[in-house]
Amino acid sequence: MKLNVKNINEYTRQLEISVKWDNLKSDYESEFNNFKSNYTPPGGRKGKVFGQALTLFKKNYTASIEAKFLDNSINRYYQKALMELKLSPINQGQVTKANFKEMTDLELEITFEVRPDFKLPNFKKNVTIKTEKFIAGDKDVNDALLDLQTKHAKTQSVKTPIKLGNFIYGDFNKLNDKGEIIEGSVLKNHFVKIGEGLFSGEIAEKFIGKKIGSEINVKIEQDTQPVNYLVKINNIEEQILPKLDKDFLKLVDPKIKSLQDLKTSLLDKIQNDLDLENKKQYHNKIVDYFVDKTKLDAPKSMIDNYKNYLIEEYKKQYQQMNQEFDESKVSDTLNKNSENSVKWILIRDVLFKDQKVTISDKDINVFIEDQIKKNPTYKKEIKKYYLENDNKQKLKEDLLNQKLYSSLESYFVNKTKENSTDKLRKKK
Repeated sequence: MKLNVKNINEYTRQLEISVKWDNLKSDYESEFNNFKSNYTPPGGRKGKVFGQALTLFKKNYTASIEAKFLDNSINRYYQKALMELKLSPINQGQVTKANFKEMTDLELEITFEVRPDFKLPNFKKNVTIKTEKFIAGDKDVNDALLDLQTKHAKTQSVKTPIKLGNFIYGDFNKLNDKGEIIEGSVLKNHFVKIGEGLFSGEIAEKFIGKKIGSEINVKIEQDTQPVNYLVKINNIEEQILPKLDKDFLKLVDPKIKSLQDLKTSLLDKIQNDLDLENKKQYHNKIVDYFVDKTKLDAPKSMIDNYKNYLIEEYKKQYQQMNQEFDESKVSDTLNKNSENSVKWILIRDVLFKDQKVTISDKDINVFIEDQIKKNPTYKKEIKKYYLENDNKQKLKEDLLNQKLYSSLESYFVNKTKENSTDKLRKKK
């Protein structure tokens, strides 16, 4: 077997395979005889093919035998060549040339992609990464207190007109361009809070002052396009918040002794969450550094596969929101995100080796046991969850990433710019 490999680009290889007839003859004759043994000549017996019958058999079936032999040989010699050359394709090879006839050499040409070779940038030099860090304040604590009150609040139905902050139950009927109700589109007794999310601002104004039984025409901006609804109000509820007293503190956490202690605890938690967000931003910018600085062309097949994965995930998300996903509107973003994600996957795998980052089964089990210790009530559920191979594999990947980021942090400087969360609220 004669082999030749051409590098089309960083990740595409063209493999040429040539096998002499002398090395094929025995296998071809076996294929020929096997085909012949199942053939019944006119007026004869199965497998008994001689003389004129053999001549006729060859005339009628040689092309089919050659085609079958060629088909079997492609995979056989392709796999043999890959092993000999120690090549690992990342996609299905495309056969661009396949020639064979009885008593002639086998000639194959197969194109496939491999993981490209590349060099990491010189990152071991204290590279500065600029990030933004938000500092929590009184407004955050007060909002958190209100959230806790809301969580433990009670509601009661009212007959009065809708006010800001009221909850409504209503039948949401989708309307077509003519303002007619689309059959089968109703969201029965849908629950929303007036003044929050989509139902704030001008939309909230349409509901305020309306009573049970009222019908309201409203256009709601959704991800794909605005949707017109006719909403019939079935019920109105108001929220009764608990007082910030000792009973409330016991309800939230029996260990909390005073309102000030609760506020301090909330502030610490909020700041911890903000610090984690800063850490996430820091890590994302480390990824951006490697993607930008590494000279690397990502294999097209990997990009396409990743893009298809993203599309399917988006479709699931939109389906849950009862909306259609329009790929054309985000095509450029999908292409760029897919390419960058694939680049990082390739770079990350090289970094794992460079930084000697590994995760053992013991590491995984230690993590799971730690989760059980922290949440003993859910011991059974935690164990069951990680018995699923996909979940365990995802955990391993997460632990690998955490370990890699910890290792990489020694080569980077997180230069933070601190800002009040007021700025964060303005962005929203």
